[in-house]
Amino acid sequence: MADMGDDLMMDVQMNDDNNYGMQQNNNDNMQQIQEAVPRLNGQMLHSGNFEGAEISIVGECLGQNGGDNTLYEFRASDDTKFMVKLNMNQPWDGYKTKYIEIRGYVNTDGSITQNSYQEYGNDFAMSTW
Repeated sequence: MADMGDDLMMDVQMNDDNNYGMQQNNNDNMQQIQEAVPRLNGQMLHSGNFEGAEISIVGECLGQNGGDNTLYEFRASDDTKFMVKLNMNQPWDGYKTKYIEIRGYVNTDGSITQNSYQEYGNDFAMSTW
């Protein structure tokens, strides 16, 4: 009986090692699939710390910027203005509401190239962001 207990202990230990290895691989894959995207305000966006990074920011759409129909001006929750460049490789039907969460990559000039967006309606408490 003592031998059976030793064998059982060895099997459990072996399974723990195997499970740990599998768990580690699963966590690595999950991180590759779903990485955290920082949520910024305008000052954070313009800090230069997020250049090239994918970010999320909520803003009030102030409209198109001049004659460029791919560039929109926004005001962030901290009243800082920022620009969003539309990704013309993605379907675009225009913003339908005033408050929008933009998800995209920060350009060297501090603007954002939009990957996706989520509309929050025309009555959104930006101070909660």
